[in-house]
Amino acid sequence: MSDIKRSLTLSLAYLLDHFPAVAVLGARQIGKTTLLSQLRPNAPFFDLESPSDLGKLEDDPEFLLAQYTDTVVIDEAQSLPSLFPVLRVLIDKRRSRTGQFLLSGSSSPLLIDNITETLAGRVAIVELGGFSLQEAWQLTNSPFYDWVMGGNYNALPDLVPRTSQDQLWQSCIRGQYPEPFLKRKDTKFHTLWMENYFATYVRRDISMLFPGLNLNAYQRFIRMLAHSTGTIINASEFARSLSVSQPTVRFYLEIIAGTFLWRNLESYQKNVRRRVSKMPKGHLKGSGLLCHLLGIRNTESLLSHPGVGRIWEAFIIEELIKEFEARLIKVSAYYYRTHNQAEIDLILEGEFGTLPIEIKLGGKIDRRQIATLKNFISEQNLPIGLVINNAEHIEWLAPKIVQVPATFL
Repeated sequence: MSDIKRSLTLSLAYLLDHFPAVAVLGARQIGKTTLLSQLRPNAPFFDLESPSDLGKLEDDPEFLLAQYTDTVVIDEAQSLPSLFPVLRVLIDKRRSRTGQFLLSGSSSPLLIDNITETLAGRVAIVELGGFSLQEAWQLTNSPFYDWVMGGNYNALPDLVPRTSQDQLWQSCIRGQYPEPFLKRKDTKFHTLWMENYFATYVRRDISMLFPGLNLNAYQRFIRMLAHSTGTIINASEFARSLSVSQPTVRFYLEIIAGTFLWRNLESYQKNVRRRVSKMPKGHLKGSGLLCHLLGIRNTESLLSHPGVGRIWEAFIIEELIKEFEARLIKVSAYYYRTHNQAEIDLILEGEFGTLPIEIKLGGKIDRRQIATLKNFISEQNLPIGLVINNAEHIEWLAPKIVQVPATFL
């Protein structure tokens, strides 16, 4: 796994040169520790899930950490919440120094609050997702994202395929946790790894964070979410099925989002001329875990699954967001649905502006399928919209609407 170059590497090096502290957040087993070790291979390293390292920093952390003049790496920092005020004091004593601390964290909905409230203005926060297509297949930087940032629409014909269709299916089914993906040919290992990961997440991480939580209900909740990926989440329906209250369902959603396994997509409501749905929708971030929970083990079972369109949509949404954020391009993700059920799968907002995107599993587009996209582009006065699908060629489908096959991303 150490040979795989992560897209965030250069961006993290830049942040360490400009901020006193950098925090890398993400789900368990996503590759944070490996990435930190690659960035600072010779740095003092404290793993706060190690009792000995935790004990060292519990006793007198200010004195201990003040001894180091180079970057100090602190892995799984959420294990010691009292550490953050100490880091603030140390940073302020040496405020002109950048790259003082490199932190990682996972499995704590309170972690971001601890970091942002205590280290505000002193820390850069990034999320490490699972393997992107670029990372999984060790590709060079994709020009697609440069095109979006530069608005150079005339350069689209110059793009070429970067992955094969089979590689896309493998990434969707086996991705994006590094260890099982790298051993993806061993189907038995992949299944056992996912089963253990899911059990450990619920029985260890969640039980430690929330001792009074009904773990059986929460586990059933996650499986229900897997089947509901890509749909609007109705808390009342979940509550009835789980025999819990609606506030409990909303609390479960906060937990799974806070532990980096779930992405909430809010409804896009800015300057819209039509009545729109305001309920959130979302998806499991890791398509490999999603496919495992749905019993999908190969391409044939994926393509025959009734939810394949929503699985594919979630996979592409995460691919886009991961690659933008690896370039330190912060994006906000929304969906759009009118009360007449007209829908756009994804709307991204960032320094490039507003980009509406339809995501389709097939390779052919009926012009009626892009009617909502055309109307939205016109109403919002946008320069372009995308259709990402499994076609073979880049093609203009209409003025301001271009088809980009997923193999070109």
